Amino acid sequence: MIIVDQLSALIAFITSALVIAIGSYGLASSNNLLRQLLSVEVIFNGLLLLVLPILIGNPYMATYFGIVVVSIASVEVVVVVAIILAFMRAYRTLSSSDLEEKEV
Repeated sequence: MIIVDQLSALIAFITSALVIAIGSYGLASSNNLLRQLLSVEVIFNGLLLLVLPILIGNPYMATYFGIVVVSIASVEVVVVVAIILAFMRAYRTLSSSDLEEKEV
């Protein structure tokens, strides 16, 4: 039983590292603010996946952690999308390089 738990934790750590790497690549290679937002969300989910094996031993703590994480993620998405829409209305572009040229 302990070997299976260690194996599943190792798989979760490896998957988390891959997800964080994919999000980092997307964040570094994109100029579009929406793509950068999605990449940051992917990195955030990878970090949450990294914490998951730690919480396997206590199901109540894992449940509370899940509720808090879902709440924070939903609020974060709403705020960031509102900011991006404000930029879109003000500057008519979502390219981060155009925003740097306009000194935003």
